[in-house]
Amino acid sequence: MRRKTRLGLAAVIVVAALGFLLANGLRHFTEYYLTIPQLQAQRAALGSSSVRVAGVVIGKSVVYKPQSQYLSFKMRGGSKDIRVVYRGPEPDTFGAPDVQAIADGHLQPDGTFLAQSLLMKCPSHYQPATPTTTPSGSNGNQG
Repeated sequence: MRRKTRLGLAAVIVVAALGFLLANGLRHFTEYYLTIPQLQAQRAALGSSSVRVAGVVIGKSVVYKPQSQYLSFKMRGGSKDIRVVYRGPEPDTFGAPDVQAIADGHLQPDGTFLAQSLLMKCPSHYQPATPTTTPSGSNGNQG
């Protein structure tokens, strides 16, 4: 009986630990990203946890050094801004006006967001196609 009790207790501990890890992992994946105001509001609770944050890149704030692959820029969400630092190649659509970015990384103690990866949203891909029309009075026949 004593051996069965120990095995049962060990099984409960293993199941509880797996449940905790699963719940923690799912929390990270169910919330795709935080807005900048959410990130700043949860700053103390997040600590150095890895999170995703989304916002619009402020074009005039961009500094890119190709030799060292250093990219720094400000991202705006609502009325809040955050400085993002990323080391890697500059994304292709980065220079587009009002481009939206999702940065995956963690918040530094000084308030800078250190990104391990960047995902750029291309606004032109999400706009409806403009229908082509024929000039008024034309039936499409040449003649």
